[in-house]
Amino acid sequence: MDIEFRKFTDYNRGIMYEILKDAYSFDERCAICWDENWKQSDAFFFDNPDIADKYGFITCYKGEPIGFICWDPRNRPEYVEIGHNGIKTKYKGKGFGKAQLSEAVRRIKEYEGLKEIRVWTNSNLIAPKNYESVGFVLYDKKENNDEAAFSGDYLYYKIQL
Repeated sequence: MDIEFRKFTDYNRGIMYEILKDAYSFDERCAICWDENWKQSDAFFFDNPDIADKYGFITCYKGEPIGFICWDPRNRPEYVEIGHNGIKTKYKGKGFGKAQLSEAVRRIKEYEGLKEIRVWTNSNLIAPKNYESVGFVLYDKKENNDEAAFSGDYLYYKIQL
């Protein structure tokens, strides 16, 4: 795999939004529910480049940005929570998502004294399989009754360190 992990600041504002819009294009309801959040996340990272480059990265294949992942370190040393994590549709099912997630977990584990890495996702997405493939364990589940109920119940995962 000709894969590399690059800084957000190597790219222009909008890259996170573009990747998320593509990654969730399998169901138009995703964009209806989450479009504003995607735009806000992209704006936050590009308004705060020092945060962006410390707490996430863009995944590239043959020089093309194909995905990204970011995390929130504010609850250290108790836990770090993975935030957005997406791979463009064309590259799904080829090991890029697992490689991206594995690299993020490797970087997060470097935090001294960290106890857990957490993430939440929805049961009807492919993400649960990806998280489980790198060692995340389900620790809680909650019914999803909001506008995104189509995406399935909320699943809460962690890696105990």
